Amino acid sequence: MLDLPVLYLISKLVALVASYLMAVDAKTDVVAIIISVLSFACVFFLELLLDRLWKKKSLLFITISASIIGCFFIGIELLFPLMVVLLLHLCELLLSRDMYYQISVIAMVLIFFIFPTSMTIRVLSIILIMMIMLSRFIIIKQEYLIDRNETLQEKITKLEGNIADLNGLMKTLKTTASLEERNRIAARIHDEIGHGISGSIILLEASMLQMKDDHKKAIGTVEKAIINLRESVDEIRTALREERTDKSLLGIHDITAILEEFKVRYNISAKLKATGDLTNINLNIWACIHDNLKECLTNVLKHSNATEFLLYIHVFNKIIKVEYKDNGRNDDEFEKHLGLEAIEERTINCEGRCFFAKDKTGFCVTNIFNY
Repeated sequence: MLDLPVLYLISKLVALVASYLMAVDAKTDVVAIIISVLSFACVFFLELLLDRLWKKKSLLFITISASIIGCFFIGIELLFPLMVVLLLHLCELLLSRDMYYQISVIAMVLIFFIFPTSMTIRVLSIILIMMIMLSRFIIIKQEYLIDRNETLQEKITKLEGNIADLNGLMKTLKTTASLEERNRIAARIHDEIGHGISGSIILLEASMLQMKDDHKKAIGTVEKAIINLRESVDEIRTALREERTDKSLLGIHDITAILEEFKVRYNISAKLKATGDLTNINLNIWACIHDNLKECLTNVLKHSNATEFLLYIHVFNKIIKVEYKDNGRNDDEFEKHLGLEAIEERTINCEGRCFFAKDKTGFCVTNIFNY
């Protein structure tokens, strides 16, 4: 990858070759030119090697200073573009990145006034300066983006690890809650219902023994056992009624879980808004809402660039209105394929009506149910 040391190496070589090409046109000593070019090239490659291996600026200061002295010794009129590049490299080492452009431009303007040269060399030098500064800006921006990308990748890796830990924790909590609930129900059955049934069994066994000796007493014992069994049955019915979760809570819990999982997995905002008495929604309509929600979320992933999904459930006096809405923007006209046809069919099976709408704000599926 091109970085700043390589950029200055290329710029020095370009300035050196361009300067001596003009010298060849002027019919100067070719042997001296070749020796000078090779000498400078060796020094420049040595600078790159020093930067790669030791990262010591003091050694680079020595080599750059020696190169600038060489430019004055050979002829500043000839090697003016090379001296400009060397000074820019020196500014790179001495100045901070924030002050580089301001001070470098001022220094270049002063050098152009101090060392008058031909128009061709001035134009060449200006082109080199612009090339270096533009390339430098691009390289620094690229390095910043690479560092930023690596930082974001590390954050993403950590977040994925946190999500995996949270998913594991959620499974553990669900398992623990389920076990605790089972233990609580088992204890209630044992303590409240089991004792009553066990007592009835003991009474029935006692009545069997009393049948031969005291028939009336045996009948009384059986009647008492029947009363205990009826009370136990009533306790079973009461317990089941108390333990049974309301169907509206089951439906809301299931739908909320689907939306939360969708939001975590695909990083798309998914929200639920419900109004009215949800107990008026029967199990068939809850099943229809559940299946239609899954189909709409699948369509969001396949056909929409949405960043937000909203599910509205409104229970009015005589109707239930359910809206599945996203903010995806797609210029293509939507067509009812298998997914939308399935949504419409499920809604009709629940004696409801289905409507599709698309505008600039997104796509919306509306279901209307009677109850």
